[in-house]
Amino acid sequence: MKKALLFLSLFIMLSCSKESKVKEVAAFEFNNTWYWVAQYENGASKQDVEDYVSKWANPNQTSHFFIYDKSIDLSVFKDKALNFNTFAQTVLANKPQYGYYKMPPDTKLNNDAIWLLEQSQKQN
Repeated sequence: MKKALLFLSLFIMLSCSKESKVKEVAAFEFNNTWYWVAQYENGASKQDVEDYVSKWANPNQTSHFFIYDKSIDLSVFKDKALNFNTFAQTVLANKPQYGYYKMPPDTKLNNDAIWLLEQSQKQN
């Protein structure tokens, strides 16, 4: 019995300590909507990206995620003085590999965040 508990504890500890293959670069809130920029490591799968989005999406606000390969320089997003138009133009000038959003109360993960961002810029 003690061995079983020890193995179960070890399994849980190792499962919980799994480091994400996706890392946040920056997050901004514009007009009560969250916009996240992140990068994925070599070897990250689409499922790793979707797991990251599901984990970090705000359950009370719409959350958009733009996720790039780690080889892309994203230092421009670390400037906290970005306004929404500059942010959108920067994302669209160098489109990410993945773009997702979630709109509460719906828990569905939508994969057309880049298209939505393009549409928002066409209206301006």
